[in-house]
Formats: sequence, structure tokens, C-alpha cells
Amino acid sequence: MAKPFIDFAAVKAAVSFGQVLEHYGLTAKMHSTRNGDGLDGPCPIHPDATGKDIFKVTLSKSVWYCHNSGCKCGGNHLDFVAKMEGCSTQEGALKLDQWFNLGLAGKSDSPPPPRHHGSPAREATASPRTEPRQAQPPSTASTEEAQPEEDGENKPLAFKLDNLKTDHGYFAERGLEPHTVELFGLGFCAKGTMSGRVVIPIHNVEGQLVGYCGRWPGQPPDDRPKYKLPNGFKKSAEVFNLDRASTEEQGLPLIVVEGFFDVMKLWQLGFHRVVSIMGSSLSPKQEALLLKASEGRSGIILMFDEDNAGRAGREKALLQLSRHTFVRVVPLPQEGAQPDHLTENELHALLD
Repeated sequence: MAKPFIDFAAVKAAVSFGQVLEHYGLTAKMHSTRNGDGLDGPCPIHPDATGKDIFKVTLSKSVWYCHNSGCKCGGNHLDFVAKMEGCSTQEGALKLDQWFNLGLAGKSDSPPPPRHHGSPAREATASPRTEPRQAQPPSTASTEEAQPEEDGENKPLAFKLDNLKTDHGYFAERGLEPHTVELFGLGFCAKGTMSGRVVIPIHNVEGQLVGYCGRWPGQPPDDRPKYKLPNGFKKSAEVFNLDRASTEEQGLPLIVVEGFFDVMKLWQLGFHRVVSIMGSSLSPKQEALLLKASEGRSGIILMFDEDNAGRAGREKALLQLSRHTFVRVVPLPQEGAQPDHLTENELHALLD
């Protein structure tokens, strides 16, 4: 039997995240942050996880994030209910409708009721499908960010790293051919702040070199991060490979992925209109860059990692971008999959 329609935006407008936490009896187990807008505490989704403050909520934005090493996912309060109850987002919204006697189930034309306790309403959430689709635009534009947004721009570098080892074995492990390594300017760095890492040059949309990202070749030691960016580098101000992708064939959609190596592998397989937001969270600056690059063309394809963070990120990116252009969501075929893991045939089956 089909489940009744439920307006996600109306539910989020009617129930605050604080009320949801109260419903689960979690507020007393958490403590307020200094600015009074956040709550920190143990993760209720992962009760066996270590760390007393790994679960963080920003009340004004109605978002949460779990820093558990095996999770690192987040979302809004509908996503939180879905996680707690082990159900879909739609079922979570229906549960909130029942718990708080909202009377919204089955209503498609009712305006959202006023939110309790003064928390601002957030945009609607939609479940991705395999076919192209355009999400309904929310009535007001807003961006949910679990992390603070970086301001400003990255200045072009006055130097270029040289003496890089371009035949490092890690490139072959990632399936990259020598011409791809050369095109993207990759190399293993033996000295300096990026010593011991494979470096990836990052250019702005004008093609100016603005930074290097260092990737530890393989699994890093416990005291080293997998990826390293220079101090002060504003990742949210750039879209990786946008300078190259913008010069490609007119009319092709812009494929947006999370990672550097996703871009390079897809490019190598012939998908040249591909860019990366260097993570699963789309910033307002990146949103503007993507929309400008796709203007007058065939829209945008979101192809994020098939994990909790990727699914949450593509939902939010879908809502941000679909207010302005056609957006197609392409889920990957299995849990944990990443675009650079796919074969050429699998990519064509998903993207053609």
C-alpha cells in the first residue's frame, strides 16, 4: 500500500530540531555550545562509539553531524529521525506528523504551519531516483552547512612545485595512465610541506594555479590526515577542474563528483565535462560557479559517493541547484561505491 504524501518542508517548518531531541529524551544528555546555538553530546545513532562530544547539532540551521570515524554523516532533523528509526526520510516525516499531531499527511496544498520556538524553516528534502528529475524549488533560498563557510578568495600562487616524481606506483594503483598524470600535473613530492604526498594542483575557473592538495599514497599513519591542504586555503571557493571542463563541448551536462580522483578517472574514460567540489558539501560560491558553467547547456548531473555523507550531500546540492537549472541525480550501483571505482561500461550505463 502506497504511503500518504507528506510535505517535507511543511514538517520541518512545524517541528524544530530541539523538539525532536526532546522527543527522544536527548537534550538532557547534551550541553550547549558557547554561542548558544549548538548542542554537543554522545552520538545516539552510534551508542557504542567513543567520544562524548562527537554528535553536534546547530539549532538555527536544523542540521546535525556525527564525527564518529565509522560514520561522519549528517543532515537535517528528518534525516536524523530516519537514522534513529532505521527508516526512509518519508517514513521519518510521517512519524513526526504522527508524534506531534501535525495533520499534514496526505495534504499537498496546505501552507506550512508556523514553526514552534522560533527556529527558521529549511528547504525540502527529496529522495534521489535513477531517472532524471527536477526537484521542486523551495520558497526561500538557504544553505544547510554543518561546517562554517569560508569567506574570501584564493590568490594565485607565485610559485610552482617542481622536481615531482610522476611515475610513482600510487598512480597505477588508482588506475591512472601516464598521460592523465601529466595532464593534471600530478607528482610525488619528496620535500617541503607536502613531503611524502602525491600533490594535486588546483586551479581556479580562470585556469590560475591557486593551491596544491597533498594525498597520502595509501592508508596514512594515525597521526596524518589522508588529504592535506595549505593553511588558509579556501576549498569552498573553488571547483576542481572547472577551468578544463568549461572549454568542453557545448550542450553536454556538467558531471559533479566529490573527489579529485573521480574527476581524473572519468576524464581518462572520455567524460570531460566533469568537476569536483572536493567533498560532499556544496558551498554558495561553488553553487554559483556550477550554475554559470552549465548556463545554456544540458544541466547538471550529481554523481556523489554511495555512502551516508554522499547521499546527504547530493540531496542538499539537488535542492540548491534545482532552483535554477535541471539536475539529474545518479545513484551508484552499490553501497560504498565511488565514481572512480566504476568501469567504462558501468559509467556509460549510468550516464548515457
